[in-house]
Amino acid sequence: MKQIVAVNFGSSFHLLDHIAPLAEILDIELLVNEEIMLDLLKKYYPSTKFHYIPNLSLNFLANNYDALISCNYWFPEDKIAFLEANNKDMKLIFCPHGNSDKGHGNPANIKLFEKQDVVFLYGDHMTDLLKKLDVFSKIKQHIVIGNYRLAFYKKHKKFYDKLLDEEVFSKIDRGNKTILYAPTWKDNENSTSFFHFFEKIIKQLPQKYNLIIKIHPNLEAKNAPEFHRIYNEISAPNILLLHQSPLIYPLLNNCDIYLGDFSSIGYDFLCFKRPMFFLDHLNRENLDNPSLYLFRCGHNIPKEHWDGIFNFIEEHLENSSRDVQSKIYEYAFGKEPSAGKIKKKILDNI
Repeated sequence: MKQIVAVNFGSSFHLLDHIAPLAEILDIELLVNEEIMLDLLKKYYPSTKFHYIPNLSLNFLANNYDALISCNYWFPEDKIAFLEANNKDMKLIFCPHGNSDKGHGNPANIKLFEKQDVVFLYGDHMTDLLKKLDVFSKIKQHIVIGNYRLAFYKKHKKFYDKLLDEEVFSKIDRGNKTILYAPTWKDNENSTSFFHFFEKIIKQLPQKYNLIIKIHPNLEAKNAPEFHRIYNEISAPNILLLHQSPLIYPLLNNCDIYLGDFSSIGYDFLCFKRPMFFLDHLNRENLDNPSLYLFRCGHNIPKEHWDGIFNFIEEHLENSSRDVQSKIYEYAFGKEPSAGKIKKKILDNI
């Protein structure tokens, strides 16, 4: 049997909520090379086996493992480096970090699926995207694994709900409904709604709502001056900004309303069948646009209501989209698998 390990190079803490649950389900170790990641793993993923190696090298990996799993893409030069420096045909496996509708406008990253030895796919939605972009037929090997992160959360639900209650929900009024605003980052498709709507959102928010803003780390990392100018405007007690917590499902479980754009968190929220609202700063109204596919699971807030976002939300709080949400969730992730079935399927095919 091949020796398999999960790796997370660097300090991309948002990837931990994808790679750490996978490592635990597979009963393999997760290697990290940044001390901040070690601290986050100890706090948020204590049930996962992890090891901090500050000088993690190709030589160490080649001498100890046959297959590496990462939530970052592997590049051809990675394969070449193992072959030339270590004479090792390392199997390089990619696990996506989220399911979204990004990629139609700029498929460069999606085409990197072709360069992986093995790719994990969640379900039919991701498969169909790859087919539309003429990538799927060029993938060397794929394994459909379903929503393993939800299975992981359910297994540890008591622990995570208590942790998030202490860290997040104890800081806001429990009598208010809680809205989660989860914008994506400013990628090559200019996907984020954050810089277009943030000031409107915090100024319009009624006192009777809590607003939790889940910041994508790339918003801060790649647009620091603009981000911090806006960040410093937050002063309301019913607004909480999260930008260093990797947890997703325990956060979603305790939010009443979703407000987002093109973040993969929107697909994660589907399983809770609660009201969903979307902001598209490009003002596209045709839901046949593949980039707007998830919008059918809630309400796209039209431009004429951008100065009254929460009035629109209140007028459309009755969730008439539950059946659509269920269908799209199953399209994205398939039938809910057990952790044991996920483990067997992956290990049997590597």
